[in-house]
Amino acid sequence: MKKATLVGLFLVVAACTGGGGGASSGIPALMSPSGATGDAAAKNNEGVDHLSQGHYDVAGPLFEQALSADPNFAEAHFNLGVTKDGQGDHGGATESFKKALELGKDNPKIAGNDLLKKHLGM
Repeated sequence: MKKATLVGLFLVVAACTGGGGGASSGIPALMSPSGATGDAAAKNNEGVDHLSQGHYDVAGPLFEQALSADPNFAEAHFNLGVTKDGQGDHGGATESFKKALELGKDNPKIAGNDLLKKHLGM
């Protein structure tokens, strides 16, 4: 019985913390690059936490704040594209993915992403 209780507790904790991020939820979200600091990185990472939980309405403004702090932040453009796609704004998603690819063409997590490729006709 103890083992089942621990497993149940783990599942509750995982659900409340996002279950480990975008990979486990199936939503491709990119954390800030290692070593990135400042408001842009913090807002992007906070947005990723919400995006991985499907909170598109909260995540979008956080990615926009990250981009206000750093307009050349490829991961935030990518994440905003994922958010807009999830909200059904496919035109907006395509624009965000174009910018993400322009700025992050050397990042395989951006350039190789299937959702981005679908939007850009690649």
